[in-house]
Amino acid sequence: MAISNNSSSVKSYFALVDNSAKAVSKAQLSDIENGLAYVANNLPLFVGERTRYTGIILQRFVYTGVDRCSAKACLLALSILKEFGRLVDSSRDELVTEKAIHGLLQLAASLRKEAHGDIKQSDALNACNEALTCVANAMLLQPASREYMGKCQGFEALSEILGSLTDTDATTAFLCGRCLLLSLVSEKVAMHCVKELNLQSVLAQTVSMFLDRDHDSTVLSERFTPQQVVAELFKAAMSLCVYFQRGVGGGQRLALNNTKDDSLPSENAVDFADLLTVILKSLRVLELNSGHLADPSKQAVSIALNFPTMHPEPIKDIWFPPKDRWINVDRIFELFKSIIDHVFSKTTTIESPPASNTTKIDNTKKNTLLCISENYQNELTPLTLVLIRLMSESSDVRLRIFHQVYPPNVEVDYKLLPENRPGIASWIVRLMRVPQGGMLPGAMGDFLLTVLGQDIKQFIMAVGYGNAAGYMLARGIEMPEDVLDNAKGVVGENTSMVDPVTGRNLNQADINKELANMTEEEKEREAERLFVLFERLNKTGFIKTENPVRAAMQSGRFKEIPDSPSGDESD
Repeated sequence: MAISNNSSSVKSYFALVDNSAKAVSKAQLSDIENGLAYVANNLPLFVGERTRYTGIILQRFVYTGVDRCSAKACLLALSILKEFGRLVDSSRDELVTEKAIHGLLQLAASLRKEAHGDIKQSDALNACNEALTCVANAMLLQPASREYMGKCQGFEALSEILGSLTDTDATTAFLCGRCLLLSLVSEKVAMHCVKELNLQSVLAQTVSMFLDRDHDSTVLSERFTPQQVVAELFKAAMSLCVYFQRGVGGGQRLALNNTKDDSLPSENAVDFADLLTVILKSLRVLELNSGHLADPSKQAVSIALNFPTMHPEPIKDIWFPPKDRWINVDRIFELFKSIIDHVFSKTTTIESPPASNTTKIDNTKKNTLLCISENYQNELTPLTLVLIRLMSESSDVRLRIFHQVYPPNVEVDYKLLPENRPGIASWIVRLMRVPQGGMLPGAMGDFLLTVLGQDIKQFIMAVGYGNAAGYMLARGIEMPEDVLDNAKGVVGENTSMVDPVTGRNLNQADINKELANMTEEEKEREAERLFVLFERLNKTGFIKTENPVRAAMQSGRFKEIPDSPSGDESD
């Protein structure tokens, strides 16, 4: 847009008021709007004196309302203030002070009331959004200003605005969520928001409204989609849960791998019942997008980790609704399985094995075994942890998921390695082996161990010693001394002898045939390789075994006879 100059017939707003505290007469109301429009259209002319002009707008529109003659004037003034706010470079800037943030939030709440229920007041609602944007920018650019929210009743103002919204106010809801996300930074603040404002229920109500709107075919021109709004509100809810948890837990940080002791205490979980209800609702209604969770679902799963599942009774009834007990468990497992299926559907092809009992894997797609994208890690790991918590706290859930991982009516081919069999169990074993999988391989191991009732022997038989060894070492789980002797199949209906090292059935005929086809040199090399492997395991302390040849020599049962020329032999 072309830049005008002050010799124009239209004066800039700043030239009109000249930093005066006096109210402008009614005859000059149109001059205020025109002057503000002039500044907005020629902003580069005024950036040089940004600090002074910021003070003028704050004084006349935010602190006192001297020139707050119309919603349009407020909108123009706040849009100018927003642009000036993006240039803030010091905590001494007036726009990031407690007084300014308090004034902007109170003005936003007032403008929202003015716009409430009147579609003609779009300027008032847009002005409210500009005020919220100014607050969010201030906290983003100067983090020290975030502490002012608790001092100036900022959370009260945001809660009031959220409570008055309709499903057409997507931009306002998003900005409220962003302000909450930036300002929920301490246990004290979270405790106040939960106990005094019931903010968690306000967030739940707003989220539910926009989830319903997401399934409405009505198309509205909004800056943010319903799913973007829900995701932002869930981020704020996550911060609220985490800091509240720390507050009731004495400020202790939660352990990343702990799925038993880091949930909300029973006496506090009920306060968040509305939030849990809408979290599970979002997981049920939002579909996967190209094999990935929708953005709100990612946040929802992380929040769900904060909740117990079986106590108190109101929380249990949310997880397991009396009218449809398994609706949430089945949906979470469905998401878990669908993502895993999507990972492998594009990366690995398994065909019927030939007579040699090997599984053909597309050579161009082996990278799946080496790494998995960070997006999949970030989605699968929390889902896995939620399922682990559900199984850990309910034997009925564990049994239900066990039958989905190891279906009782599906015959398992134990001639194949565990990672090469059809079905989700083999995919989980493969994910346990991904070296560049972040927390995911460990979570997958935890999942299978929980599915198998924490029975380490069953776990080894199900996944094979080779697959279990790395996981057990990382988790500090000792190898049972008799596991190599106890080779009886124990997973599902299999009662055959199972090789605990590979997880396949033991077939003596195949073993004898394989040995018969090996030369003595091949047998010797294989034995040496195994000795080296067991020595390494001995050094790590993972297992205790010994070289049988060395043990026999040390016991004196036999000794090595050195080679000697035939001529040196005695008669």
